[in-house]
Amino acid sequence: MNALDLPRLAPLPSLHADCALARHVQPSWALQSLADRLRFVRQLRHEIAASAGELAGAAAAVAGRPLAEKLISEVLPLADACRWLERSAAQILSDRHHGRSGRPFWLRGTSFVVHRQPFGLVLVIGPVNYPLFLPAVQVLHALVAGNAVLVKPAPRTRGVMLLFARLARACGLDPRLLTILPEEIEAGRACLPHVDKVIFTGSSENGRSVHQELSIRNTPAIMELSGADAVVVLEDGDLDLVIQALRFGMIWNGGDTCIAPRRLLSHDSIARQLHDKLLQAGLSHLQPEGFLDETDVVQLVSNQDFGLGASIFSRDEQRAAALGKRMQTGFVTINDLIVPTADPRMPFGGLRKSGFGVTRGAEGLREMTHPHVVATRRGKTRAHFQPLIDSDAELVSSYIAAAHSEKFATRWRAARRVLRLLMSRRGRVK
Repeated sequence: MNALDLPRLAPLPSLHADCALARHVQPSWALQSLADRLRFVRQLRHEIAASAGELAGAAAAVAGRPLAEKLISEVLPLADACRWLERSAAQILSDRHHGRSGRPFWLRGTSFVVHRQPFGLVLVIGPVNYPLFLPAVQVLHALVAGNAVLVKPAPRTRGVMLLFARLARACGLDPRLLTILPEEIEAGRACLPHVDKVIFTGSSENGRSVHQELSIRNTPAIMELSGADAVVVLEDGDLDLVIQALRFGMIWNGGDTCIAPRRLLSHDSIARQLHDKLLQAGLSHLQPEGFLDETDVVQLVSNQDFGLGASIFSRDEQRAAALGKRMQTGFVTINDLIVPTADPRMPFGGLRKSGFGVTRGAEGLREMTHPHVVATRRGKTRAHFQPLIDSDAELVSSYIAAAHSEKFATRWRAARRVLRLLMSRRGRVK
């Protein structure tokens, strides 16, 4: 059976019922130990390996891409993302305890624990260009963090996500925790009022439309939107390597990759030579834009509307890294294109019209949670419970001077005032 012709996992009830079922089971899923949730991920990784050809075939059929390409670009990084979660999620989502170290003096006796809590119900709106890898990784991060998930697939991609959901169910996942919605965008928008966070991957135009609706309810979102990435070639760049990279970037996934090269910036001293090599390679549609120095490059890349990624080609890796650090983009690759962004350890996201928030990596996993702080005060003294008196303004200002003034003498005099005022206050307030 072709994966795209798979039957529904179950008769699809109304959207309200889907959301209600997901919300019903999500708290018990969140209460399971993280170790239990990661055992599911490990088993799923093994199922992905066993079904690699079927998964790649389903993804390849969406746009008629080669099977090997989808094995490399979607199945392999998905399996690696699973293994990264198995190894890293426990530390990333662990509680953080804060006691005496660094605590303000006026909070003595107080300790804090920062927990990571799931949002509840997360909506993943998937893209058409990578119909398996991108939404599936986002689903896994959300599930590992303790959320239930709805997926709104892009047109022609529902079969891919149904296959992924079938594998997840075979590994013991409660089907109510992962619902694959119809492909129609109206179905995606219809569920916006019912979810607690949205991850959208797609065009800037559609992203703005979704975000506008979310803003009415203050629903948080991650927007992974379009790119217009620049390839920067410094005067010492390996031009043959640049040509290979550009050819790869233009044909990989049929050119339908958000971080594919869309702009070519070349140092003036090699612009003509690069132009000739482009003609020889049949890449004449890419015309190098000249620049004089690194400041020009930073402005050209950082001031454009999109800020997803950029690439730099130079034989001086340290110089290229220093230049990349100055660019206002989400990702910079040096002497490479596209592929390094699939490392599961690395966060991925853009700026400006390329969106906001990140997926993948430690930062992306934490995006599936919100911080929840529990503070505990020990001892019986609660000076702040006492009514304010006239001298309290002088007491607090003296404490600020004692704690934060530049000169030692000023801090010493202020500390003596604090002690005197505290003694006076103790005598007046019972």
